[in-house]
Amino acid sequence: MKFILVKSQFKGTYVPSEVFDGLYDARNNDLKVILYAIKNEETDPIKISSDLCLSYNAVYSSLMFWADKGLVICQEEQKKAKKKKSLSSEVVAKMASDPGVQALCQNLQIIFGSSLSEHYTNQFVSLYLEEFIPVDVILTITQHYAPLGEYNPAYIIKVIRSWQKKHGFESGKDVDAYLALQKQREEFYAQVCRIFGLDAAKLKSSEKTIINRWNEKYNMSLDMIEESFIRAGQLAGIAYCNGILKSWSQKGYKTPKDLENEISNITQSKRNIDSQDDFVIKNIANVPVFED
Repeated sequence: MKFILVKSQFKGTYVPSEVFDGLYDARNNDLKVILYAIKNEETDPIKISSDLCLSYNAVYSSLMFWADKGLVICQEEQKKAKKKKSLSSEVVAKMASDPGVQALCQNLQIIFGSSLSEHYTNQFVSLYLEEFIPVDVILTITQHYAPLGEYNPAYIIKVIRSWQKKHGFESGKDVDAYLALQKQREEFYAQVCRIFGLDAAKLKSSEKTIINRWNEKYNMSLDMIEESFIRAGQLAGIAYCNGILKSWSQKGYKTPKDLENEISNITQSKRNIDSQDDFVIKNIANVPVFED
């Protein structure tokens, strides 16, 4: 079946070329929303969702799509842009008067090997000025990630904010201590996984928490962990061996030698009990029987 477009003099609402440019990327109700907005000069998501019988979220998503294309202006994004712009002016002023901002900007340039964009400079400085994160904390975490070349400034800023919220670092030394602990833990995970035949990269966070407890709370050596694995037999697993190691820790066992002594003590106790039973049996046999 073949279709032919009817040619006639077009009269009606003008459709911007951006709509046609966005045809390939448009999803679901995007076209319906933008055509309605153009025809009625209406961009209120509530009004559009009511008239088109669409959900508010669907309309909002469509308007944001066309905002990226330059057809709609999002007032919230405008406010954010103004805020960032004012912060940039503040950064310029602070660089002249605040030694912390000066040190931060200078060292960031050294760490990254070039000047950061105004956007990222503002974000790093805001960590110090608005979120009160110490400069050496910001720089120490950045120094850890940036030279690896795998992480962009946006990711590093996210990590700084997350770590500071969780750990409350007061200085770069606190960060160094945390990074050293993490490195030690990763090495210990690898050693434990070799015993259990597991892939360290696939350890669950709950399993890492258990292994941390073995090393940092129970003070169990790899020899003791391997001994728990052997004794567990077919039931050997992180969770099951945790019960064994917890029991040993409560009993004060720290080395395989302690376990040998336990077996020796149990064996000796059993022998003592057996000897006592034999004595009782023999003496019962020799007790005289009195008749009434």
